[in-house]
Amino acid sequence: MSISKSEHDELCCVYAGLLLFDDKIEITADKLNKVISASGNSVEAYYPDFFAKYFKSVDLDKLLQNVGSAPASGAAPAQTAAPADDKKDAKKDDKKGAPAKGGKKEEKKKEPEPEDDDDGPLGLF
Repeated sequence: MSISKSEHDELCCVYAGLLLFDDKIEITADKLNKVISASGNSVEAYYPDFFAKYFKSVDLDKLLQNVGSAPASGAAPAQTAAPADDKKDAKKDDKKGAPAKGGKKEEKKKEPEPEDDDDGPLGLF
């Protein structure tokens, strides 16, 4: 898998920032540059400054704790079950599993399984 130069630079800065954060070291442009250089990478000069400012503007603890808790974009909201209706309860399926007169057979909807995007390590570090 190949990525563009800008994607490479962004990923380098994010990984370097997370590494510094994990070691409880203040995230600055100079420290980002040191980590990126130590990993054998190089990025455009403006990326470390930009990401240092960004990391200072967000609460990384809170951000990392909420990873995966928000629904994916484009996902439909979960539907809540409607309250049981006495008339619907009166129409029950017969012993063979066929719906009673006038009743509709419920269809089970199967949600598609998420695709595996893991193409292996990116080799950035």
